[in-house]
Amino acid sequence: MRRFNGSTWINFVVLIVVNFLWAAQYPAYKVAGDHMGAAALNFWTLLLAVLLLLPFRLRETRKQKSCQSNIQWTTVREFLILGLLGIVPPTVMLTWGISRSSASNAAILSLTIPVLMTSLAVVMLGERITAIRVVSLLLGLLGTLLVSASDLARASFSRTLLMGNLIIFIAGLGSAFYNTYSKDLLSRYSELEVLIYSYTSGAAACALISALTEARPFYHVTGYPSSAWLAVFVLGAFSWGLAMVLWMWVLNRLEVGQVSASIYLLPLFGLLLSVVTVHEHIRLAQILGGALAVTGTATLTFCENRRPCQTASQ
Repeated sequence: MRRFNGSTWINFVVLIVVNFLWAAQYPAYKVAGDHMGAAALNFWTLLLAVLLLLPFRLRETRKQKSCQSNIQWTTVREFLILGLLGIVPPTVMLTWGISRSSASNAAILSLTIPVLMTSLAVVMLGERITAIRVVSLLLGLLGTLLVSASDLARASFSRTLLMGNLIIFIAGLGSAFYNTYSKDLLSRYSELEVLIYSYTSGAAACALISALTEARPFYHVTGYPSSAWLAVFVLGAFSWGLAMVLWMWVLNRLEVGQVSASIYLLPLFGLLLSVVTVHEHIRLAQILGGALAVTGTATLTFCENRRPCQTASQ
């Protein structure tokens, strides 16, 4: 019988916690999005996340007395790419896409993200597609379809919604790119460096987009209710803060293909939060779907528990 070491269990628990924290973004974006433009909202979210992570990065720098990193053009270019192609699409562009399509279509199209992550990892990182990874993705996909049955019923992919659906797909591709490119950068930078530098780049892009396109730019901060700022805090501290630190930590330990199926847990935790916060009813099919999504994540984590050489952080 195969015996699993403690680190394998830790990886599994971290993936569960990460997706639970990510699920909190659904009600938070809904609350804040009713008052703020998409670009302004994400500017303040990313800025808050940077401010919260910066003290830990400074502490990390003090411990690295012998290797003070110099910011070079290569570093700036890499994180400009990550911010523009990996943060702007799944934040600002996703909102644009939903406004031209529907939230149900976005929920269905988001099912492509784990597959896109696995595919990009093959192309960009040279990872392998194994039978276990295919089975795990299929289990996660089937589970998500059962959890999201109501979204399936409302989804529409008519020609009139084509542009919105295309933008939503590009947003999902951007999310997959962020995770895959971050894995490559983790061989040269620490987890906190990847997050802080990419968030700074993404926040600058969101500020520019907000100033140029939104009726109420990011610098108009008065008049928002306290609930909107509380939602921004939840997003910055938990969904983009703590959750992403844990995600980068586990991404540094495992291959992209090994963590991709865990994203299928998001609809399950989103449903559970809806049950608690707005008292939605949960059906037997959704419970079964959640079990399949967890099984898919567990299959990848435990059956592919070969730990690749951990990348060295600066």
